[in-house]
Amino acid sequence: MYRPDNMLVFDEMDLKLGIKSSLPHVKSTIALAILLWECSDHPAELTYSRQSGDETVLEQPLEQWVIDYLSEICDEEQIAPDDLINRLNQNQLFKSQMEALMVAFELVWKLAKVSFVDAAKAASAERTGGVRYPKKLTYSINMDIIHSVICSNENAYLRVLLSWTGFNIATDPECEKALIYLLTALSEGAVFRLSDGGEKITFNQDSIYRKLFETADAVDVNGDEEAKGSLRILKSLLSEGMNPYLNYSNGTVTVAAPNREKLEDYLKRVETLLRLNATKVIGLEDRDADTEGIGLENLEESRISSGTNILLYGVPGSGKSWTIEHEYCKADSHVERLVFHPDYTYSDFIGQILPDVDDAGLVTYTFTPGPFTTILRDAYQNPTEEYILIIEEINRGNAPAIFGEVFQLLDRALEPKRDREVVYPAGTSEYGITNRHMADIIYKDGGHKVRIPSNLSIIGTMNTSDQNVFTLDTAFQRRWNMRLIENTFENVRNSLANATILDTEVTWKLFCTTINKIVVGNKTKMASAEDKRLGVYFVHENDLEYDRRANSPDNNLLEEYNALLRAEREEIITPEQKARLYDIREALKRNRQFPEKVIKYLWDDAFKFNPQDLFDTTRFDNLEEIIRHFVFSVGRNRFDIFKQTVRDAFFPA
Repeated sequence: MYRPDNMLVFDEMDLKLGIKSSLPHVKSTIALAILLWECSDHPAELTYSRQSGDETVLEQPLEQWVIDYLSEICDEEQIAPDDLINRLNQNQLFKSQMEALMVAFELVWKLAKVSFVDAAKAASAERTGGVRYPKKLTYSINMDIIHSVICSNENAYLRVLLSWTGFNIATDPECEKALIYLLTALSEGAVFRLSDGGEKITFNQDSIYRKLFETADAVDVNGDEEAKGSLRILKSLLSEGMNPYLNYSNGTVTVAAPNREKLEDYLKRVETLLRLNATKVIGLEDRDADTEGIGLENLEESRISSGTNILLYGVPGSGKSWTIEHEYCKADSHVERLVFHPDYTYSDFIGQILPDVDDAGLVTYTFTPGPFTTILRDAYQNPTEEYILIIEEINRGNAPAIFGEVFQLLDRALEPKRDREVVYPAGTSEYGITNRHMADIIYKDGGHKVRIPSNLSIIGTMNTSDQNVFTLDTAFQRRWNMRLIENTFENVRNSLANATILDTEVTWKLFCTTINKIVVGNKTKMASAEDKRLGVYFVHENDLEYDRRANSPDNNLLEEYNALLRAEREEIITPEQKARLYDIREALKRNRQFPEKVIKYLWDDAFKFNPQDLFDTTRFDNLEEIIRHFVFSVGRNRFDIFKQTVRDAFFPA
């Protein structure tokens, strides 16, 4: 037999949300959000916008849904589909900053939660500049209430909503009146704040109604300072006539004449609603919302145990990133990728305290989380989803210093671990650490012990041949599952393995395996010779393609190229010659990719101290000559840069 769990406890919403944001044409914005819900078959969540330059516009599937859903009205009113979509794309649902939309939809009407499609973006991401990012709406049951009214006369209500978005069409006044009354009722729980001298007054619309009954004078909702947050939305909705009981003019409110007699009864109903909504459930007063809608115990009970630390190592191009993508990342995994480098620091990784200017112009200092803290927060709050943090080139930064005290978290519990009343799944950090700034971001509780949750994996990669990098000490490495990525062609796609190098008839697989045998046989003259091998993914097919515009009469590209260069310098070049010179230059860009990437690596790195073991140094004693010969030669002659024994391996008799 199943019984209900304890009721959920939710985080309180911040009255300062969107403190600098305003929302003009609020009626039009609300109308479009309702229309989109109706035309998309009433989803719980709707991604409604996509990026278009610095702006956002309707998602493409939604465009057609809107056109189809409103087709009858548009036909009657002669509104072309393009005109419909163009007008809707100018709506504040696309033009306004994220925070203004959040205040209106979340704090005032509680119609939907507004969020970026890219969950990594902060709510303030649109404060500076004119860039807008794709957003989604997670609707509340208030939309169901609105829908129940619309269903009573769908065509008439759709006309009202469409007219609110800016179209001059005929509407039913009674339907418009009913919709305004409904939205007013839904907004009665909204809270606003203004300044009265040095005092901050927090009030709701009920406060305005009561004050209007106490005095015959108008009520000032301007305050003594610039309106902020939800107060700006209040002034917008009042100025657009969205509260039928109130008249608004220049920051002051009076009773709307048609509803003066009805306001007293309406006020009593509002206060009854507010009183009922203030109900306290005895026994829940000590419960905290560690994360929205669910307690800590429930989070850990439902958390998956996929988390681990893995370090993939091997020669450059051996397929480490390919392995991560194909063996460790599922289609629904949340993946973040970082690259360590010598200048990367603990502050970059974990976060740092940075100056910020508040609304009064005063400088404050706040903790700005780094990518590690951010993904820890996301993984903690979404226990049934898999998160993966990929750190490329982990040994190119000072990893122990970058991790700092977080280093301790890399120890993962092999079995479920109880700490007080909470049982953490296997894969969670064995030990917690104290970091107030991280804990504030992740748990909204600075005293909470920080742990890596069991649904977060950390995967690092390192090239064993890299020089001038930091050494990963034993204490650091033992906290990872090490995996050598073998440098083999067994899993390499045929399009790469069997691709010929330019016009040489030598495949990449033959070249790579031949050179690597020489590298490994060079152990006595080179430390860690195996680490200097060419990785099977060292190049891409594009690096091997031959541009046939480099074909030249008599197979003498260098001579033709130099002649054209002289004509260009002496300004006697003909249009035909100029076109040919352009073709040669473009071909050389393509044909240089292989030698500049592979041959240069062999000369500068793998055989840096003994080039004579691979190259024909009697003919070519510097890299410039080698690259030049390879680029301007034809076919197998390109490999004249190598010793005869190497060429024989490429072209056996």
